[in-house]
Amino acid sequence: SNLGNVLHEQGRLTEADACYLRALELNPGHADAHSNQGVVRKEQNRLIEAKACYRRALELKPDYAEAHQNLATLLAYLSDFEQVAAESDTALRLKPDGTIIWNQRLYAYSYHPDLSAEQIYAEFVRWGDRFPDPALDFSSHDRSPGRRLRVGYVSPDFRRHTSRFFFWPLFANHDHAAVELYAYANVKLEDDYTGKFKELFDHWRNIRGVVDSDVAEQVRADGIDILVDCCNHMRDDRLGVFTLKPAPIQVTWLGAAWTTGLKMVDYALIDPYMAPEGTLARETIVRLPHFFVAYQPPEETAEIAPPPCLKNGYPTFGYSGRTERLNHRTFRVWGEILKRLPTARLILDFGPFADPPTQAHYRQFMSRHGVDTSRVIMRKSANIFAGLNDIDILLDCFPHSGGTMLFDALWMGVPALTLASRPPVGRIGTSLMTNLGLPEWVAQSEEDYIDKACAFAQDPHTLAALRAGMRERMRNSPVMDGAGFARGVEAAYREMFEKWARG
Repeated sequence: SNLGNVLHEQGRLTEADACYLRALELNPGHADAHSNQGVVRKEQNRLIEAKACYRRALELKPDYAEAHQNLATLLAYLSDFEQVAAESDTALRLKPDGTIIWNQRLYAYSYHPDLSAEQIYAEFVRWGDRFPDPALDFSSHDRSPGRRLRVGYVSPDFRRHTSRFFFWPLFANHDHAAVELYAYANVKLEDDYTGKFKELFDHWRNIRGVVDSDVAEQVRADGIDILVDCCNHMRDDRLGVFTLKPAPIQVTWLGAAWTTGLKMVDYALIDPYMAPEGTLARETIVRLPHFFVAYQPPEETAEIAPPPCLKNGYPTFGYSGRTERLNHRTFRVWGEILKRLPTARLILDFGPFADPPTQAHYRQFMSRHGVDTSRVIMRKSANIFAGLNDIDILLDCFPHSGGTMLFDALWMGVPALTLASRPPVGRIGTSLMTNLGLPEWVAQSEEDYIDKACAFAQDPHTLAALRAGMRERMRNSPVMDGAGFARGVEAAYREMFEKWARG
């Protein structure tokens, strides 16, 4: 079982699974092996099998806190949120200070379709309030106005991760006369992109496996003015460093694109469309001029094809993002769209949709919420960009909007229909389509979403024109203006620093 844990840590999932199977042959009542096997099978996109593993672990050990939270997270991955809060509450009652339990709880809550922004925000604050106020002394810190700022970025994702599409336009366009860049890299397995990122920074610190207090000492020794969290509560975050407030100004950006819940983090970089007045955050929201990121597409993608409706004679909707962003509400709405358009199809294209038991779960789940599953194709494309050529219109999820999925689709010319939902993370698509000059693709209610989907699907000439011109539209918009984005971020940093320096 321990060998399985090590292999899992190395990303060798098939070998890890074999170790857990052997452990359970030797000891069928080994609750840890059942639960850990569930974690591996979840990462293999075998979601129904993972669920059975967690259930068995809890049969053997009902007070197993981590297994309760694993089950809660897995239910979110299955888009079934009915018992997510209850299972997570049980985990927290059994282990109130469990770091991983809290991390997964906040992640699952962010996607919960039946909780308000206020309820979700309260959980982030509840987590953040567990940390004592750190002892602060920045009396010797250089407050000289106009000097070059020392900015540190903290992330586990300086690697071949989807964050690179948004890191690169900022880091590559930073003005090194204005900012001296430090990377605090919590990278698990370095790759070719790690090497490329190293070239963009003035200083590189490897903090993987280094305890929070020692990282904080390094940040202080480096004299960092502004420390930026680029992960939030996603996997392998280092928010523990931020609880120690090693830099006079602390910021969160990208990652989960919302609040950290920490009073020690001063600012959150978002934008005006994602974060209208009244948006909740523990931090002070800084609204960047246009968009909260800039996008750099992959070096190689498939060629754009005409909308498939032109050859098929019927519209094809699609979704190509994570399953935890789906829920009973999205399926009800998508089911209504298919009812109104009797020839339309829906493609669900992501890892778990290629797993037969998980497919069976989704067919039952969707049927319960009014989706004609005979017109739903579930798959995992070997090349998602080529797979997007089979889709006429991408359907964004809600109340949590999609992320990289939206950019991938638009880069392939596929317009995305989005719903202006729970700010800020329910409005990523709203901001994206508005910045592209396509506000008509933003629905204001679920019924408006259904109406717009049906109207756009019956206008193939507009779809063809949009598809043909989408890449040029993206290049000429704030969405791909890396230099302009970097100037906006640097202006925000300068304002933060000068405000702090004035006391």
